[in-house]
Amino acid sequence: MDRNLSALLDRAVGGDPEAVADISRFDQAALLEAQVDAGQPLTLTREATVAVLHGLLDHQFTPADVQSWASLMRRGYIAGQTGRGPIEPLEIEFDEACEDAISAAVSRLDEIGDAVDGEVTTSEILDFLQLLGESSPRGRST
Repeated sequence: MDRNLSALLDRAVGGDPEAVADISRFDQAALLEAQVDAGQPLTLTREATVAVLHGLLDHQFTPADVQSWASLMRRGYIAGQTGRGPIEPLEIEFDEACEDAISAAVSRLDEIGDAVDGEVTTSEILDFLQLLGESSPRGRST
């Protein structure tokens, strides 16, 4: 097992979109092996999703990084890196307590860069934060 890859997966699921660029250097088989070797499921939490939304809102993360992160969280693989034939995705669970809100946010963030729905507005981010139980964005008053 590549401990570096396991750490990168943990960072990504923990709410760090910048880890996905490093993860993209590995093929899907290596990702699956790292997940199996870790011996525990990858679970996207409310806190990690909130961290990504705040990072996007505060320009800490680029929209492209957030889109790649959301795509990995939603699909279990990095689009464009699947190779030939069917792909076995990583199993990434969403915290059951906030599953619907996490799913809605991740699905919308995965649309960044899309020709029709390409930009996520500040208002949408604030709505997702509220849906995830954040009363007010850090450092901002509403």
